[in-house]
Amino acid sequence: MTKALADCGLDPSRVRTEPFGSAGSINPGVIQTDRPAPHTPATPSGVPAGPTVSFARSSITTPWSTSYGTLLDLAEACDVPVKWSCRSGVCHTCESSLLQGQVDYSPEPLDPPQAGNVLICCSQPAADIVLDL
Repeated sequence: MTKALADCGLDPSRVRTEPFGSAGSINPGVIQTDRPAPHTPATPSGVPAGPTVSFARSSITTPWSTSYGTLLDLAEACDVPVKWSCRSGVCHTCESSLLQGQVDYSPEPLDPPQAGNVLICCSQPAADIVLDL
């Protein structure tokens, strides 16, 4: 299209383009094969243990600590493969199945996840939970 416009006499420096097409997958930790196997994280010292968080597919169960901030932070500390992008509850890339329990959000997501799901990038366990991760 740029060449066609120039052939019609338009100065090429005045032509602006924006490429469209498919982007690479947003799957950090999911496609890579050089990552360590999922494991329980080092227990933070001096921080009381909270509810239990289980990552069902990874066979990891560990106590929650507020030092992690979000369930995504805990999943990363455990090397559990997760998808994410925004870390603020906007994009829903991290939306995962909540098999058991309930969570609190901070910040509240712009749009809530589907029923039975949770946004791990901006949530913390309110009680013992099991995630399909």
